[in-house]
Amino acid sequence: MVELEHRSAVSGVAWDWAAPDRSRAAVFPVPGGVAVLQAAGVVVLSGETGEELWQYRVSEGEVSGNVSDDGRHVVLRSEGDTGAGTGGTELTVLDSGTGEIVHEFDSNGVEAVERVGWMPQIGESLSGVTGDIWVVHDEAGVTAHQWEDGEARWSSATADLARCTDVGSVDDLAVLDGVVVAAFTCYEQPEGEDPVDMVEGREFVSGLVGLDPASGEELWRHEEQLGLFPADSQGRTLAVQESGLLVVEYPYTELRQFVDPAEGEVWDLGRNNVLWSSGDGSRLGVWHAESRDYRIEDRSGGVLASLEEKTGASPEPTVSGGGFLGLEEGVLHIAEEIPADAEEPVIGYFSGFEGTSEIDASGHGGARWEIHAAVSVPGAVVVSYTETEGRSGVIGLR
Repeated sequence: MVELEHRSAVSGVAWDWAAPDRSRAAVFPVPGGVAVLQAAGVVVLSGETGEELWQYRVSEGEVSGNVSDDGRHVVLRSEGDTGAGTGGTELTVLDSGTGEIVHEFDSNGVEAVERVGWMPQIGESLSGVTGDIWVVHDEAGVTAHQWEDGEARWSSATADLARCTDVGSVDDLAVLDGVVVAAFTCYEQPEGEDPVDMVEGREFVSGLVGLDPASGEELWRHEEQLGLFPADSQGRTLAVQESGLLVVEYPYTELRQFVDPAEGEVWDLGRNNVLWSSGDGSRLGVWHAESRDYRIEDRSGGVLASLEEKTGASPEPTVSGGGFLGLEEGVLHIAEEIPADAEEPVIGYFSGFEGTSEIDASGHGGARWEIHAAVSVPGAVVVSYTETEGRSGVIGLR
C-alpha cells in the first residue's frame, strides 16, 4: 500500500463516491485513506483517488462497527454466525490496511457501555481494540479481554480507578499501544437528597488515569474539578488525534483538555480547541474561540503562525453551522447543509495562511444536501453527506 500524507490545505473536490445501499456513511481515517462504515459492512477507499481498496460485507442483517483508536483495525459486530461458527454476537476484527481478518470473536457475555449517538451503526465500545486485547468499560470498571479465549487478562474496579467511596464512574476510554486512558468521575450523593449530578456548586473529581495495556497497572494519574457539575464530567469524550495525543471535551461547558497519554501531561484549554497536531505532536493547530483565530503553536504555547496576523482579520466564512476542521496550513469551515435552490452550492470555505478558497459542489445541484462529518485522512479531507432524494456518499477534497 502506498503511504499517503494528510493534506495540509484543500481547494476543491477531487472525487465523489456514492454509497451502493444509500445508508448514511460514518467515516474514519485508516492507512491509505478512509474507512466508510455502513449498515451492511465497511468499504475502504483511497484518499487520493476515491477508488475502492477493499471491502467486507455481512450477507445477512445489519452491523455496527468502529475503527480502533490507533487506526490499525476495523471492528464489525453482527448478530448471528459470520464465519466463526459460534453464533451469537460476533465481532470481526480486520486489518485496516489490508482487510484481512485478524480475529473472530463471540462477544456474548461481554458487558460494555454504549453511548447513543447520531450515527446508529457506530459501536462506541468497539474502538478499544488492539492486536492482543479488547478493552471495555461498564459500571463495574474497566476490563481487558484477550482474543484467544475471551477471558479477562486484567480488570480494574471503578472504586479503585476513581479512588471513590461514594458515586464513581468510568466515563470514556482511549486505547493505544502503550497506554489505556480512562476518564473517571467521583462525587458524594447525600443520603435522602435528590440526585446532585446536575447541581452546580457541588464538589467532585474529574480525573484521568493511564493504565498499562498488558497488566492494567497504573502508570499516571491526573485529578481536578473541571466542568459545571458531575454530569458534565461524566459526559466527557476522549478523541485520539493522528499524533496519538488526546482532546477531552466536556459537553455542557464546552471546556477542553489536551493530553499527552504517553507522559500523563494534561493542559486545560478552556473553550479553545486543538484541531490539528503534527505527526510527532510537536506542533498544534489551536482554534482560539474568543478571538476566532487559528494558530499553529508549539507545545509550550509559542505562536508559530496566526491566521489573524497573516490575513489581517479573523476569517468570515460564507458557510455556517457545520464546524471547523484544522489543517497544517489553515482551517476548513464546513457547511451544515446546502439548500436545493442554491445557485452556487458551497461545501466549505478554507481559510489559509497563504490565501482562501471556496469549495463548491456545482455538479450536485438540484437536491438539498445534509453534511454529516468532515475528517482528515491520508490523501484527502473527506466529507460524508446525504441528499433529500436518498443518495448518500463521501466526497474527497484535495
